[in-house]
Amino acid sequence: MLTFEYFKNHYFYKKDLQNICRKYGLPTNGTKAELNNYILKMLHGVLPKDIKPLRKNNKKESLKCTEINLDTKLLNSGFKLNNEARAYFANYFNVDDFHFKKPMAIKMRQVQTNHDNRAIVRDLISILNKPSKLVSNSEEDTYQWNHFLQDFYKDPSYRKFNMPIKVAAILWKIIRDSNLPKKYNHNLIIDYYSLIKQYKKRC
Repeated sequence: MLTFEYFKNHYFYKKDLQNICRKYGLPTNGTKAELNNYILKMLHGVLPKDIKPLRKNNKKESLKCTEINLDTKLLNSGFKLNNEARAYFANYFNVDDFHFKKPMAIKMRQVQTNHDNRAIVRDLISILNKPSKLVSNSEEDTYQWNHFLQDFYKDPSYRKFNMPIKVAAILWKIIRDSNLPKKYNHNLIIDYYSLIKQYKKRC
């Protein structure tokens, strides 16, 4: 039986989260942050049948490049971040090859989650000049934590602790809530040893 304590103290890949969601009858589509959200709701007492997907799949046929313009709605129009949209943006910016930027993907997910019927293609273009407004979100936090944890486990020092995932979580919370770079480095173990020494293995 999955418990809140077990879930919070273990690292899961996206495929693991999807398997958990499938097992308990939760929505299985979405980002890692969204899947985490579904599982945490269940662990806090919400019945799986009452947990609905944050975003609906866009089932409309995809728009062709020639059907897209600045006033095309991002929701329920058939607009998707695919090769047709890539061709439109390449033409708009007059470049040979266009690559979608993370703020654009984040904006699309926000539009779908909030059912924003007013958002248009022009909004996607405008955020490219102001990406910082979209950086603070649960998905970005998930990415940063994942990278932090991966780097933590590359440091052999993690073997000195009984519950390394707990140690990593403590160190992550410190830098997450501070102005320090959101990256792991060995000095964190040294600087905050007093907070994690209880998990040190006994010889």
